[in-house]
Amino acid sequence: MTEAVVIMALALILAGLASLWRGWHHLAARHPLRAGGHGGVGLVLVAAAGLAGFAALDLAGYQRLTVERPVAVIRFAAAGPVEFVAELVTPAGRASYRLKGQDWQLDARVLKWRAWAALLGFEPLYQLRRLSGRYASVAAARRDPHTVYALARDRGLDVWRWSRRLHLPFVDAMYGSSVYLPMAAGAEYRVSLGATGLIARPANAAARQAVDAWR
Repeated sequence: MTEAVVIMALALILAGLASLWRGWHHLAARHPLRAGGHGGVGLVLVAAAGLAGFAALDLAGYQRLTVERPVAVIRFAAAGPVEFVAELVTPAGRASYRLKGQDWQLDARVLKWRAWAALLGFEPLYQLRRLSGRYASVAAARRDPHTVYALARDRGLDVWRWSRRLHLPFVDAMYGSSVYLPMAAGAEYRVSLGATGLIARPANAAARQAVDAWR
C-alpha cells in the first residue's frame, strides 16, 4: 500500500516537473499563455505529489492486514493489588507499561479499500493505537486513576482523519476495534486481527484461569 502511494507521488512529481519545464520553454519563447497553462498544471501536480508523499509517510505507520494476522503478544506481572506490569510485543518492538485496574484493553484502527483500489495494490491496513487499564466496576472507573498509553503517533498527512472528513472514494471501510480481557500474574495473551476486528486468546494456563474466573 505504502509502495503504491510512493510510486503515485513519484509519477506526479515527474509529470509536474515536466510540465514546469515545458512552461519555462514557452516563457523563453515568449508564449505567456502557454507558459502559464503548463506552469499552473505543473504546480498542481507537484502539490498533489507532496500530499501523496505525506500520505505515504502516515500510512508507513500501519501494518498490512491479511485474513487473520497475529498483531501482539501481551504478558503480565503483578505490581500491586490492582496494578500490573504489561509487556507488549508487536511487529514494532517490545515495551513495558504499568496498568491499573483488573482488565487490559487494546485499541486499533483499521483501513479497508474498495475493490478497484485493491487491484492497484492497496491492501487493508491496521495500526495499534492505545493500551490501557480498565476497572471491572463503574464505581471504580469513576473513582480510581486511569492508565493509558499511546502506541502510535500521527505522521505526515493523517489519512484516517481526512478519510472521515472527505469521504474519499477509494476507502471502503474504516473503523476502530478494541478488545479487553482480565489481567493476572503470569498471564499471557495472543492478539490477532481479522475481518471482524481484534481477537484476543489466552496463551497459557494463568490466562485461561483468569478468563474462566472473569466470566
